[in-house]
Amino acid sequence: MAELIKYGVLFTEQKPHGSHELGKRAIVIGAGIGGLAAAGALAPYFEQVDILERDRLAETAGSRCGTPQDRHPHGLLAGGLQALDRIFPKFKRDLTAAGGVPVTFARDVQFERPDVGALPKRDFKIAALCATRPLIELVLRRQAEAISNITLRPAARVIGIVPAADDAGVRGVRVVYGSGCSETLDADLVVDASGRGAPTLTLFDTLGWARPQTTEIGVDITYSTAVVEIPSDVTAAWKAVLTLPDPPHIALHAVMLPTEDGRWIITIADHSATVCIDTWDAFLEASRSLITPTVYNALRYAQPPASIRHYRFAISTWRHFERLPDLPRGVLPIADAFCRFDPIHGQGMSSAGKQALLLRDVLSRTAAEPDPIRAVQAAFMAEVTSVLETPWTMSTNADFAFPQTRGERPDNFAEACEFEAALFRAAAADPVVHRAMLEVAQLLEPHQRLHEPEIVRRIEAVSTKAAA
Repeated sequence: MAELIKYGVLFTEQKPHGSHELGKRAIVIGAGIGGLAAAGALAPYFEQVDILERDRLAETAGSRCGTPQDRHPHGLLAGGLQALDRIFPKFKRDLTAAGGVPVTFARDVQFERPDVGALPKRDFKIAALCATRPLIELVLRRQAEAISNITLRPAARVIGIVPAADDAGVRGVRVVYGSGCSETLDADLVVDASGRGAPTLTLFDTLGWARPQTTEIGVDITYSTAVVEIPSDVTAAWKAVLTLPDPPHIALHAVMLPTEDGRWIITIADHSATVCIDTWDAFLEASRSLITPTVYNALRYAQPPASIRHYRFAISTWRHFERLPDLPRGVLPIADAFCRFDPIHGQGMSSAGKQALLLRDVLSRTAAEPDPIRAVQAAFMAEVTSVLETPWTMSTNADFAFPQTRGERPDNFAEACEFEAALFRAAAADPVVHRAMLEVAQLLEPHQRLHEPEIVRRIEAVSTKAAA
């Protein structure tokens, strides 16, 4: 192992662990959370893993053009943190060392919902870390670059996935560098973590394949975000605040998280808003319209920020690659290229990490197959729904509570709403239900956990008692 210095930090170059090689090169398109995590999963199984990122990358934590949402709160849920730490065993340690703020659910979190108020702050020892998206990405990037056969190529824009000569699969990618030079890089596997999946969809068009069916949920959500300093005594009772809306009457959400530099990042999100919150006075006024005064009572002691940041998100999208009978040999979409969630629910990074962990698991199981590349594709597609279904169900059900949300509501939507209301009432009264609900919300357990007989019995017991 060699000691290297990058980003001003001394770290140890690591050899990838693995006993099988599936090919000479894997290429990952995109150096976001999904791409970096996928590269870590691939490294033990290929001689070389190249990450191609169109943005230039700084040596410090900072926003970049390819992730305009990175100036707003990001939630690395407990399930996502565990997944990334399994791929990169020093990730949690290094994120903590870099300033990530430990948060324990539910002890440290003020979780507010209109029908039950604030949930009890029980200590379930469910550990998460709060940090800005740029810092999380930087720490993950350092982990990936510490692996000897991973090469990160910034300012490298992929202009297309190149089909194989027989049009049955993939030869590699065509890339243009910041210098203006271009080349074709051959690859045995191309993982598309580009965000919108354009390289894979364009490949389908080139090959004459039908694109996958797509489920779209129109949420039309607008973020207004401030980063402020708040006196420590004002926030002594909690480390994070999640204030839910009360649809259809109150459309405002709020998320308030600590950052690595001792400040707070606060977003107020609105559905179908026509006017942005542009001033600090307007931000404070909006915080007074939330379902509780918690956020306002903290912000009124804050130093006004230099500016209010904005972000719009129109549509949650699930491209159903998993429903296709096959994929072109050698291409695999992952993370946002596969499924983009409404970001207010904080599931994107954790889902990406869990997908990468699934990729690592199927690589280990299929490496000895006669055609391991096709076996990896088939196994990943057969199992990825188990990763996507829980966050998708939770986020879309919450979004459909707003009448203006576009998309096809599930047939059992009314029943699901009644179950959710009963679940939260039970969570307030019963620690067992509360823990189960948090384990699902933190992507530690699938949503089916909430329908297990013991949990259903406990929910019904609370409902019966309330009705008596």
